[in-house]
Amino acid sequence: MEVSSEMIFNFILSVAIFFIGIWFKRLEKDHQEVKDEIKTVERRYQTKELAQHASKSIDAQLERIFDKLDAIEGKLDKKADK
Repeated sequence: MEVSSEMIFNFILSVAIFFIGIWFKRLEKDHQEVKDEIKTVERRYQTKELAQHASKSIDAQLERIFDKLDAIEGKLDKKADK
C-alpha cells in the first residue's frame, strides 16, 4: 500500500480534530464547574442576607427587652423612693 500525501494529511487532520475535541470537552467541563461555583456563591450570598435580616430582628427584640427593663428599673426606683 502506497502512502500518499493526501493520506498523511487526512491522518494529521484526524489526530488534530481528536485533540481539539478533547480540548473542547475539557472546556465544557471547566465551564460547568464555574457555573456550579457561581450557584454555590449565590446560595451563600442569600444565606448571608437572611442572616443579616435575622440579626436585625434579634437586635430589635433585644432593644425592646432593654427598654422594658429600663421601665421596670424606673418603676422600682420610684417605689424605693417612697
